[in-house]
Amino acid sequence: MSPSRSPKRKYTPVRLKTVRAPLQAHDHRRSEEGYRTLVENAIDVIFTLDTETRIMSLNPAFETITGWPRQDWLNRSFTGIIFPDDLPLAMEMYRNALRPADNETLPSFELRIRAASGGVVTGEFKIRQQIENGRVVGLLGIARDITERKQAEAERDLYINQLEILQHVDTELSQNLKLDYVLTIALDAAVRLSKADAGAIHLLENDHMWVAQVIGDYPHTLVGSRVPLNWGIVGRVVRTRQPEWVRDIEGDPDYVAHVRDTRSQITIPLISGERIIGVLNVQSSRPEDFTQRTFDFLKLLTARIATALDNARLYQQSQAQIAEQQQLYQQVSELEQLKTEIIRVAAHDMRNPLGVISGYTQMLGWELEGQLSDRHREHLNMIKQAVERIDKITRDILTLERIEGMVQGVLADTIDLRELVGSVFEEYRLQADEKALDYRLETPSAQVFVRGDALFLRESIVNLFSNAVKYTPNGGGVRASLSASKDRAIFEVKDTGYGIPQEHQANLFQPFYRAITKETKTIRGTGLGLHLVKRIVERHNGQMRFSSVYGQGSTFGFELPLAPGGSPGGVSGRAARRGKPASV
Repeated sequence: MSPSRSPKRKYTPVRLKTVRAPLQAHDHRRSEEGYRTLVENAIDVIFTLDTETRIMSLNPAFETITGWPRQDWLNRSFTGIIFPDDLPLAMEMYRNALRPADNETLPSFELRIRAASGGVVTGEFKIRQQIENGRVVGLLGIARDITERKQAEAERDLYINQLEILQHVDTELSQNLKLDYVLTIALDAAVRLSKADAGAIHLLENDHMWVAQVIGDYPHTLVGSRVPLNWGIVGRVVRTRQPEWVRDIEGDPDYVAHVRDTRSQITIPLISGERIIGVLNVQSSRPEDFTQRTFDFLKLLTARIATALDNARLYQQSQAQIAEQQQLYQQVSELEQLKTEIIRVAAHDMRNPLGVISGYTQMLGWELEGQLSDRHREHLNMIKQAVERIDKITRDILTLERIEGMVQGVLADTIDLRELVGSVFEEYRLQADEKALDYRLETPSAQVFVRGDALFLRESIVNLFSNAVKYTPNGGGVRASLSASKDRAIFEVKDTGYGIPQEHQANLFQPFYRAITKETKTIRGTGLGLHLVKRIVERHNGQMRFSSVYGQGSTFGFELPLAPGGSPGGVSGRAARRGKPASV
């Protein structure tokens, strides 16, 4: 056994030594060739720098991405190809890579590169040290082209900004009917949306236009000047009623120069219903700022502007007419004045929410190809709120008309006010619980009968509970009470809400009046609720009860005559603390 084993032990190691060395060299060459092939075919730029910022090597992706020949940049400082504004960040990246640090964690830097075409390429850079014999001999880096991603992010940010501007414009235009104010807000939004240098709004008047407002580089001396309908691009748009985007004004024979260095112009007709009321015009010295999305957004914005301007002009005209009528007809009845006010203001308030519905429906149509985002859901919620607002205005107007049709004093039905108050109290319990309100009701032990219309009285009670819950912040209190004293039923709702400043209280029950403060400006309302309550109570031969201290809360209620025999024998009240009212 031993003779046979001994030669084998001697032979085997010799054989392994002679075979393994060539295999290692071969594998090393294959590894280098594979790495070189990987670098040459990589879609990212792979480069090396020496310790003096000079470029020592570049792979072919550099030429594909930047358009520069590789040889043009070898042995040149990499700072020469960096966009000037990004040089400080580039040097920070370079110095950071040379510092002794954990090379396993590589921070990334976004830098813009000058392309051969004159454009800009955005790259995401990572670089690390090259170390030989314990010494840093250079840097190895990789740069990924993220130009398309940055452009998509920029478009997204622009789109969000445009949506925010549209939302702001909707809010502003729906709250003010002054023509000058509407013109200023509308034109400012149009110029910001389009990144234009200048803008103007021309309004149509008989057989000519006049310059109503200008902004930016437009000469302000043009405001108020008359413009013939056959004049310039704006006249052409009025005649054709079609929006135009003139990409190069030098090729348009109708262009009239008013703004220096203008290269491109967008002109859109202002159409309200079927009637053209003017044109919006924006101009830019940078044609690249005007895109198809800009053009589409401006058309959407212009639809809103047209409606708002038409409303403002109608409002202005109606104000002048009302002033004249007040001089001629001092004896016009309160009913006729109220109807005129309702028709005028309701027409305005309804058209703007409809504009919101229409506009956001269009925008959602553009974006619904993919999955809904949080912002899209916000838009849907805005549509819902607008519809609810229209519905509330319509219902309040119809209720006012029915109230005015009542004959005061003719009240045939006998109603248990205690039961009515209790049922409405229960309806608002969920809303009160959601806001963690101390929500209570006190009622007498016996029924409280009044004469009147149950639907109208219920409407007045609903409005008082609704306002109390709506205008009381979370954790506050809403306490309602019903009592009977002598020949009167007394109902009150007391809250610990925001309260009403003294200067607003005199007009509080006027139609469409809202006491807007910094705390309540975001709370929606029509301004008709308290007016409705007052008219209902007065038609029932009653009177309002009201007191408020700003910052402490308010008390709203009413007194009504008891029905014959409707006075309870006792009024020992029982409290309903966030539970059932005593009458239930």
